[in-house]
Amino acid sequence: MNCDNILILYAWIYAGFLSIDCGREANFSDYTDPKTGIVYVPDGQYVDSGENHRITNEKAKTKSTDLQTVRSFPPSGLRNCYTLPTRKGAKYLVRLIFVYGNYDGEDNASILKFDLHLGAHFWTTVENPSDRVYEAIFMAWARWAPVCLINTGSGTPFVNTVELRPLGDALYPTVMANQSMSKRVRCSLGETKSYITRFIFLRSCLLCYYFVFLFSFLRGVGAILIH
Repeated sequence: MNCDNILILYAWIYAGFLSIDCGREANFSDYTDPKTGIVYVPDGQYVDSGENHRITNEKAKTKSTDLQTVRSFPPSGLRNCYTLPTRKGAKYLVRLIFVYGNYDGEDNASILKFDLHLGAHFWTTVENPSDRVYEAIFMAWARWAPVCLINTGSGTPFVNTVELRPLGDALYPTVMANQSMSKRVRCSLGETKSYITRFIFLRSCLLCYYFVFLFSFLRGVGAILIH
């Protein structure tokens, strides 16, 4: 793999890589998570409804910054959607994270229930969203993909984080324009670390390769100059 391939791969990973901090006020800028290196952005440009809240200070002590804010969707709207930028025909993983954290002071996470839709199609039902992660893999059918929270009459829908990750075309061949996949369970087999490996580690690996090639290139130039 040469330098050009490394840079192309690096650019491809960033294209379509989106992490949204739901409920973060629009006057706050993007920020980088110190543990993962992932850049989070406010959600204002991706959704046009809902209310901003924060989980309780006690709950926030053990949660990353993106999970400390909440966008909730009161019963006035049955269907509320995040519009995510996509490339038609490309495959993506979409991840929604829910941490109730008693943001509304009602302490009723155990009775909450609402649906998720991917476009016009049912995805899954969110139940007891005190600490839940839901993922789906789909093929984009347009330049945008609506991910929607549906009020089913069993409490106010909310979400803390929405993430979009581009996938290689060869991955998950059963995923097509008319057929998506929903995560059942995620396992890390044989892992001994207590943390989850996320994007920053991959990014660091790519940068290492890049600098190795850059060093080799400069060393080659130096040899030419010497001789």
